[in-house]
Amino acid sequence: MILQNKLYRLFEKPEESRASFILNTVIYILILISILNLMFYSVEPIREKYGYILDGIRNIVMPIFILEYLGRLYASGYLKKYEGIKGRLKYMVTPYAIIDLLAVLPYILLSSGFNSSFIRSLRLLRIFRLFRVKKYAIFIQLMKKILHSLKEELTVLFLYTLVVIVVLSFIVFNIEHEAQPEVFSNIFQTLWWAVATLTTVGYGDMYPVTVAGKVITAIITIIGIGFVAIPGGMFASEFMSAIAKKKEDHENELKCLKCGSAQIQSFSDPILEYASQKQTYDAVHMCSKCDFTWLEKSDIIRGSHQYH
Repeated sequence: MILQNKLYRLFEKPEESRASFILNTVIYILILISILNLMFYSVEPIREKYGYILDGIRNIVMPIFILEYLGRLYASGYLKKYEGIKGRLKYMVTPYAIIDLLAVLPYILLSSGFNSSFIRSLRLLRIFRLFRVKKYAIFIQLMKKILHSLKEELTVLFLYTLVVIVVLSFIVFNIEHEAQPEVFSNIFQTLWWAVATLTTVGYGDMYPVTVAGKVITAIITIIGIGFVAIPGGMFASEFMSAIAKKKEDHENELKCLKCGSAQIQSFSDPILEYASQKQTYDAVHMCSKCDFTWLEKSDIIRGSHQYH
C-alpha cells in the first residue's frame, strides 16, 4: 500500500514533488522523441541510411513506456475505485489508460511476430500520448464543458447544414450532370462538392461550368462563410465566458491573509522592480477592508501558490 501510494503520487501528482515533476517531464520528452522517431522512419532515404539508429531508439523508448503503463496500472490500486482485479479492469478502460495501452500495443504485437500494415499503422496512435500533458487535459475538460453547453445550438446548426448540403447536391447534380457526366457522375459525388464548397475549402477537383451552377456555387460560398463563422463565434464567446468564470471563482475563494475578509481586489500579471530586477507575478491582491496587499506567484514545481 505504501509503495502504491508513492508510485501513484510519482506518476499522477507532478505538482507535489520535484521527483514526480522530473519523471513526468522525462516521460513527455520521451513521447516527443518517440513521435519524431516515427516521423523520421516514414522518410525512406533516412530509414534506409539510419534505420538501425531509429530501431535502437524505438527499442529503448518503448520498453520504458511499457514499464510506465504497468507502473500506472499497479499504482491505480491506491484509489479505492480501482482496487482489486475489477478495479484494475475499470482503470484499463479509462481514456488515459486506453491511450497508454494503444501507444505500446503495436510494439508488443510487432515484437511478437504479428506483422501487418494495420498493426504498423497503429503506431500513429502514439501521438495521442501528448494528451497526458496536464495543460492539455485541463483544456480538454474546458472544451467538454463548452460542447455540453452548446450541444443544442450545435445540433440544430448541424442539422440545418446537412439539409442544405443534401438539397443543393440534388439541385446541382441535375444541373451539371448533362454538362459534366464524368465529374458530377452521381449525387454522392456531388455531396463531396457541396461539402467542399459550403466550407469554403474549394479543392478545385469539381466545379460547375453552367451559368446556373456557377450562380448556385456563388450563393453557397457566401452562405458557407456564415456557416463557418457561426460555430467559431459561439465557441469564442463561450470560451471567454468560461475563462472569466474560472477567474471569478478563483477570486471568490480568496481571503485576506491578515484579517480573513473576502473583499479582495485582484490585478493580473503585475511586473514589479525590486533590487534592480524586474519580477513578474501572477497577481497582486488588495484587501478593501484592511488595505493589506500581497503578491501571488505560482510554484511551477509544486503547482501551489507562494504569497509575498
